Amino acid sequence: MILGFKSAFVPAVVAGTKPHTIRRGTRWRVGMSIQFYQNARQKTMAKIRPNAVATVVQKIEVTRPERFLGPPREPVILIDDRQLTPLECQELARRDGFDDLDELLRFLSNGYGFPFTGQLIGWTDLRY
Repeated sequence: MILGFKSAFVPAVVAGTKPHTIRRGTRWRVGMSIQFYQNARQKTMAKIRPNAVATVVQKIEVTRPERFLGPPREPVILIDDRQLTPLECQELARRDGFDDLDELLRFLSNGYGFPFTGQLIGWTDLRY
């Protein structure tokens, strides 16, 4: 199945520093073939690396608690129903191609809104 990547993520996918991606939905399964493309389903579509296999597929849920009184509360990220620590959240964001957790949260908020539910699809043995 095709995984399409925006231009900002292509260098990390090509270099192998991005070991996974986060997608909405539940269609991915371990063992599925992954074809890596930039600008998927567009005239400028281009293959960016050799095919791989989904070795890890985990459920991901992200909520951004509303700010009531006081300082902003931390987001909650669950992977397979286990809450990640703040350090694990930062690591997840960096490995997924973002500078930090705030950038990942802005990306999810702008593209999908909260709460976000989807899958973390990996092509290495890295698990959370």
